[in-house]
Formats: sequence, C-alpha cells, structure tokens
Amino acid sequence: MRLKTLLLLVLVPAAGAAQIATGTSSAGLFYETSGAGEGDVLVHAFSLDRRMWAPQIAMLEGRFRVVRYDLRGHGKSEAPSAPYATHEDLRSVLDAVGVRRATLIGLSAGAEVATDFAIMYPDRVARVILASPGLSGYVPPTPLTWTQPVFQAAGAGDSERAAKLWADTPIMALRNDLTAASTVRDLVMSNVRLWSYRTNPVQRLTPPAINRLSEIKCPALVIIGEEDLPHIKDAARVLVGGISGAKLVTIPRAGHLVNLDAREAFNQAVESFIAAR
Repeated sequence: MRLKTLLLLVLVPAAGAAQIATGTSSAGLFYETSGAGEGDVLVHAFSLDRRMWAPQIAMLEGRFRVVRYDLRGHGKSEAPSAPYATHEDLRSVLDAVGVRRATLIGLSAGAEVATDFAIMYPDRVARVILASPGLSGYVPPTPLTWTQPVFQAAGAGDSERAAKLWADTPIMALRNDLTAASTVRDLVMSNVRLWSYRTNPVQRLTPPAINRLSEIKCPALVIIGEEDLPHIKDAARVLVGGISGAKLVTIPRAGHLVNLDAREAFNQAVESFIAAR
C-alpha cells in the first residue's frame, strides 16, 4: 500500500439548523452530510476517516452543505476488492448527495484526490483547498525510511502492531496542539483493518496530476504546517508553482495534520479564502 494521507471536504451554504444525514454511494462509500446550500466536500487523510474533520464542521455548515466521507477501505466504506479510482469514488459521493458543483477540501492523500478530481471534472469544482498535500506522480527525493517498520509489521500479518507503529510516525505527530493526540491515535487504531489488505487495486490518474497542474483553472489554496515533513512542503511548492494563481498559507508550528494541530488558524485560512472567492 502506497504511503499517502487523504483528506477531503465538500461545502454547501446552510439554511437553518444542521441535521446529519447518512448514506452509501453506488461505489460503496459511506458519507455524512449536514447544512444546506452550495456543496463543500471534505476528504480525509490516509489511516484516518471522516471524523478527523470535526473541528471544521461547525464553521462550514453555517454556510455550506458539508459532505464528508470515508475513503475506500476506511471507516464504514467498503474495502478495496476490484479496480477503482479515487476520483471516481468522489464522483459517486457527489452524485449520491445530489451536489453538482462543490468546493473540495482535501488533506494529504485527500488533497491528491481533490487535485485529480479537479483535473478530470473541472466543471464540478468551484475551488480547491489542498492541505499538507499529496500529489499524484510526485516522488519524494529521499526514501521515507521511517515507514519501513510499519510495512514490515503489516507484511508479517500483525495489523495492530502496524497501526500502533504508524500512529507514532512523524507524519502523524502533532507539533502544536497536543490535546488532539489521543484523537489521532484513536482514529488510526479504529482503522486497523487497513494494514490487513494484501492488495490495493487502485487505478492512478494517467498522466498523473504533477504533469497536468496547468489544467486546474479554479481558485486554489495550498495550506501547509511549518513543521510538516520536507517532502510534503516540496509537493506544496510544486502545486503552487503549477496551478495558475494558487495561494500558499504556512501555519506556524503546525505539523502534517494541520486541521487538528492548529484548528483555529486552519479554519481562519479556509474562511478567508472562501470569503474572497
């Protein structure tokens, strides 16, 4: 399984008290919606699930219909068993909830999904917010050796140990707000089944997004934490350089899970970008 962290958020302006509705898309992906109005979709990071967006929901559903879903194999969504594409999974969620055009908010692997979707379905994207971004086609300049013990445990069939080791990796570490550390660990451990999958038949975007960033014409914001890993910050620079007019916001002292590690600063950056667009 490839190392990515995914996070996606869909927003729609709300009218009245927000009530949560749930469902499953035609592709077997579980989702929740609240609020009403223009669509806003949240895409979560690898090894977590839709619940990671809890600090953003109240802020968003006052203005949008907020959609958050579990990536394939995460949370309550179906496990990968046949070839699939993550951007098509996202399309199945938008179709299921009746959202024609949305703001996409993705974190890590979720940002990769949002970017791929914006390339494949430009008419369905109002704006993209890419946090701590993954990017299809991007290869880190140096090997991520800190992942080796995790994948060794998974390969040996010890899924629980793999999840525990993953929760202790630098990409899961909070640098600013340690009060959310137990939440991160609980989310990782509740998705322990990820480490039991022997295959992941995902079909990657071809050509990859790294070679097609000029195709993204909607407003774009890239958010990174000052203390995120070097290869993530490098991917962010590639995105900002490749998407015309893209803005970059760096949040001081925050790590990779920036929406949890610096929730107020993250929310403010999102609100300001949406208000200006």
